[in-house]
Amino acid sequence: MHQEHDMRPILKHPLNVRIFHYILLLSFLPLAATGLLLFFKPLSQEGMQLTYDVHIIAGIVMALDAVAFTIMAFDRVVLFIARVFSFSGRDVKWFMVLGGYPQKFLLGKKVPIPPMNKYNSGQKLFGACVLIGGTVLILSGLVLWFIPHAAPRDIVWFLGQAHLVSGLVLTAFLPVHLFLAVYRFDDFKAMMIHGNVPYHDAAEYTPLWVKNEIAPVATNGEQLTSK
Repeated sequence: MHQEHDMRPILKHPLNVRIFHYILLLSFLPLAATGLLLFFKPLSQEGMQLTYDVHIIAGIVMALDAVAFTIMAFDRVVLFIARVFSFSGRDVKWFMVLGGYPQKFLLGKKVPIPPMNKYNSGQKLFGACVLIGGTVLILSGLVLWFIPHAAPRDIVWFLGQAHLVSGLVLTAFLPVHLFLAVYRFDDFKAMMIHGNVPYHDAAEYTPLWVKNEIAPVATNGEQLTSK
């Protein structure tokens, strides 16, 4: 059982993860905005050209960020993949009540939620979409930018559709992700500022992670960390 006022910090997001997330966020926001403009084409020719240029630059930044993090923190990437693609009966039960969020926001009541690991089932779904969709966006974007006239026409069309669908799915996820990130403000501060969550918050929302993976760090006896 967690202690309600236990404020001991747990390192949930180390510095390299936070830097990767910052660059990912700062590149994807203009990508999503310019992608919608390129889809609907509401601007003049000059405006659309500027939109295209910004889209390309943001795409390059996101691709370099993803490649650099994969190379420099490969172990964390492998662990993240293992986490988000794990599946159990707890995930089925979580999705049956959607994490209890609709009941909390719409009805003002709390329903039982199955215990979660480091990421809840919704975060795992979003993480899987980011991994798959982001990879599709980067690879298809490179082909559409570098060799759209050299590649076979059918392949270019397919990559264009895959690029569009992936972008729309991730853009649709974005406002939900941002809203719930701010709602879970301790987790938001951990990802955006210092990397730490209070023990009581982790024990409430991710009890299996706390139980199975958290270990004391010998440096000061107070800081807690995990894989």
